[in-house]
Amino acid sequence: MGPEEQVVLVSSAEFVLKTSHVRRTLEQRLIDDIRFTLRKSNIHNFTIGKAASRIVVSGVTDSRSAAKAIARIFGVAYAIPAIRVDGSIESVLKAVLQKAAESLTFGQSFAIRCHRSAMVPISTRDVERRGGSQILEALADRNIRVNLDEPDVLISVDLLAKEAHLYTTRVPGPGGLPLSSQWKMLAPLDSPLSLVAAYVMMRRGCLTQLLIPCSAFDARFPAEGQIAMARRLREFVTRENYPGYILNLDAVPRAANIIRHTGLEFASKRRFRGIVFADVGGSIALDSSINKRSRELGLPIFQPLIGCNEAELSNLGEALGVEWRDLNDNHVQANSTESLSLLALPISEVSL
Repeated sequence: MGPEEQVVLVSSAEFVLKTSHVRRTLEQRLIDDIRFTLRKSNIHNFTIGKAASRIVVSGVTDSRSAAKAIARIFGVAYAIPAIRVDGSIESVLKAVLQKAAESLTFGQSFAIRCHRSAMVPISTRDVERRGGSQILEALADRNIRVNLDEPDVLISVDLLAKEAHLYTTRVPGPGGLPLSSQWKMLAPLDSPLSLVAAYVMMRRGCLTQLLIPCSAFDARFPAEGQIAMARRLREFVTRENYPGYILNLDAVPRAANIIRHTGLEFASKRRFRGIVFADVGGSIALDSSINKRSRELGLPIFQPLIGCNEAELSNLGEALGVEWRDLNDNHVQANSTESLSLLALPISEVSL
């Protein structure tokens, strides 16, 4: 090992709660998604391994850019741009001082937190005490100080058997489970909130595809805007192919009234395992016909936004780049009880 190497440490969200077999399966899915994402981001010649409970990506030349890319993957709790050094006390203290010099500006405070994931001859207390003393001495001209409770810069040190990882920042990820570890779903894009509902289901491991209503005459469903909105979700999909389905509302009068009915029939025909609606307050209860048809088809309806408050919806929208004023303009139509013969609407596939 050289004197210093850039790595990305990846912590998963919920794997620790699973059985060993399920955990290994989820970890492998996450590793495959990391590999896909890095290659898509034009990052090559990396290797992926394990260290303690984390996935470690080595061989990257810009750990910050790699961490930002990885942090968009479902199943990632956070990605950490870090450096890996030899596990000797001298190498660790040298790296601690280097991190402090790079991160601390005039008048800021700092703290060192050292943990170990294996039996090592180095004392964690020794790293914290000696590292703090060296930083205060070396950077005395910056008027820095120690603050163990709320430091401006926290220098973390993870001691492993023969090496150590050091870092000062974490990039939060969406958490949840890796994509496709659960059922495949369909979500009708009948409002901006539908995008959020699909995102929430994808965070639960469900690969969710979109039924995209489009119209040349209905200002609520402009084709260009609808497809652009759908492609916001595509950014989180770790698959080469991610099709959406265009629903042409202009082919049948009043078709906008039966988007959800159409989605239910289409989902059943294409063997999706469920359909996702974006109701926040349980408005689906107003339409008994769609509940009845769901039971007839044996296709469950999911409403992941039920009970979400404004702050939660706003945060979810932010992750997708959708502002609250757009989410609040919820133009979901009440589902019509008209004859289901209108469900013969043209649906075409589009690559997102």
